[in-house]
Amino acid sequence: MSAVKISRPARAQGLLKKITATVAVAVGLTIAIPATPAAAVNTVDCGTPVIQEYARIKTDYLPGPVCLANAGSMNMNLYLATDFHSGNNKVTFFYTVQENNTQTSLTLEKWQDRGLAFGFHATVTSVVIW
Repeated sequence: MSAVKISRPARAQGLLKKITATVAVAVGLTIAIPATPAAAVNTVDCGTPVIQEYARIKTDYLPGPVCLANAGSMNMNLYLATDFHSGNNKVTFFYTVQENNTQTSLTLEKWQDRGLAFGFHATVTSVVIW
């Protein structure tokens, strides 16, 4: 019985097929698994004077504002919120208006401020910094 000799081009072609298949699987997994934002938002000291770069929520409940930094999302229960500031961030605030129990959200682009109308108050339930 004689041994079959595989030529070098045939071996290279088989290796090329394996590499191509591996790359195809890697690309498929990259497309199939969506990226999720890191939950890295945290509260920070607002500073004196207040550091304008931070996202900020003013409340009638606390003596000073609550400042937030870093991209991601954060759940919270912050009562009697009246004013929102985005700082150097795009920020979405999710809240419930306490006077009428309306759940809503507010997205601010960089350097925007917004207060609640009619002297209303909100309970902020979560924040996303983009």
